[in-house]
Amino acid sequence: MKFFTLRLYEYYKYIFDSKKNPLRHIPDPVSRFYIMTILAGMWSFCFAIYFGSIIYFGVSLAAHAILLLMFFFTMAVFYDAEKSKSSWLLKLRRGNS
Repeated sequence: MKFFTLRLYEYYKYIFDSKKNPLRHIPDPVSRFYIMTILAGMWSFCFAIYFGSIIYFGVSLAAHAILLLMFFFTMAVFYDAEKSKSSWLLKLRRGNS
């Protein structure tokens, strides 16, 4: 079970981690995000066709967009925290004290 879970995690990282998937060759992260958003829309449309409901397309598209936005927002926060050694958090805490 542990091997399966780790393998599934590696597949997930290959698809969604812009440092590992084939989109890593695009230098602009905004362009990578745009392409991932387009792909999410295409997958949403594909699922809507598969399940036979155009209403499902809107729900699926919204769900994919929210998941992508939250994923890339989290990734940006982690990247910024690693780059600046979390100084933004220390400044925020000092400002609120």
